[in-house]
Amino acid sequence: MKPLVITPAMNRRNGLLYLLMYLLIYLAAPVSYIGVVQAALCDKLGSNATIANLPSATYLLGGFAPLLLSLTVPHRLERAVLCWANGLTAVFLGLVCLTLATNLPPWIPLTVLVLQGLLQGFTASTAQVFTFQCLARGTTEEGRNRAFKRTYFLTPLFAVIGSLGAQWILNGGLHGVRFPDDFALLYAVGFVCMAGVTAFSFLFQLAPVAEEPRPPLLRHLAGSVRDYASSRPLVLLFVVYTLWNCALSITPNLSLYTRQAIGRDPKEFSGLIMAIRFGCKSLGGYLLGSIALRGSLRASVMTASLLLAAGTVWGWAAPGYAFLLAFGFLGAGELGGAYIPNYGVSLSRPETTARNISLLTLAQPVSSFSPALFGYLADHFGFGASFSFGLAMALSAVWLTTRIRQVSGE
Repeated sequence: MKPLVITPAMNRRNGLLYLLMYLLIYLAAPVSYIGVVQAALCDKLGSNATIANLPSATYLLGGFAPLLLSLTVPHRLERAVLCWANGLTAVFLGLVCLTLATNLPPWIPLTVLVLQGLLQGFTASTAQVFTFQCLARGTTEEGRNRAFKRTYFLTPLFAVIGSLGAQWILNGGLHGVRFPDDFALLYAVGFVCMAGVTAFSFLFQLAPVAEEPRPPLLRHLAGSVRDYASSRPLVLLFVVYTLWNCALSITPNLSLYTRQAIGRDPKEFSGLIMAIRFGCKSLGGYLLGSIALRGSLRASVMTASLLLAAGTVWGWAAPGYAFLLAFGFLGAGELGGAYIPNYGVSLSRPETTARNISLLTLAQPVSSFSPALFGYLADHFGFGASFSFGLAMALSAVWLTTRIRQVSGE
């Protein structure tokens, strides 16, 4: 295949579009990131902990979509798929807003929230994969590095702003806006932001790529799985990613624990929790990046899992308002979602990287049972049982990461 011809103007344009897209995604973080706010909303609607964790569970279940689409979508439609994925995410947020604003019986918005988690799991995971595909066709490696550095330095600040704004709204900062209209307003803001993301994704300039013949889907899938399973390091990394996703899924359950830890309604702190989460995520990005540069990617992956373990223990044991720092540890550990796939790249040959990372991403739907299980454990055995399970998942991920010995391409 001929090398892509990418001009400096394309580098600048597409890098700026990437920055603007993630600025809006992070500004809408209270609703674009399924977990804390959704758990607080379900709690206000009268659900138990099991139901409150279902939006997170169904969101993870949607992670299988990128694999199927990456094997079937022709190159000429990649930008269109990105636009549709972001546009549908906006539509789903708008539907939740309308459901809340019309004051329907609680079981209806609860059902819509669970379905929205599933559908947004499809669209968000698809958007993530096809955003990277568009960047690969629209920026050079140096251009992507510059875009990533600029984007991930600035955008967490907008997530903090969006989260603090959400907390102000949920605490009655707008006169006359009360439950459930306060949550409906958050989803309205999310709808506007994701509509902007959709518009920006339409503006990517992509270098042309020749279409290649595609083998039958089932045969291609079977061969890909067989090759992946033959690599012990990649199989271990898949299990690590599954355990890491399970450990991270403690986040909405931990937000429900606010009532026991502080004695206040989880709704009163959901925005502040998101602000702490993303503020520390920025610090975690510096920490994990430094470890990867000076040590190894494996060390960064282990550190991400250790941060999840630390957040679980801190939230379980810390008294009063100090409890909220647990979400800072979880926010920093959340960056394992970038470093674990990056480690997978280092374990893969260039010609198998895309396939291997698509298969690695299936750890998300495999771990989709965990949020509901956390809620079930909290309902029937107390929050301590759910925290013990989360801690076991995080520490198991750390231990298995130490068993991955090979660091060259498979």
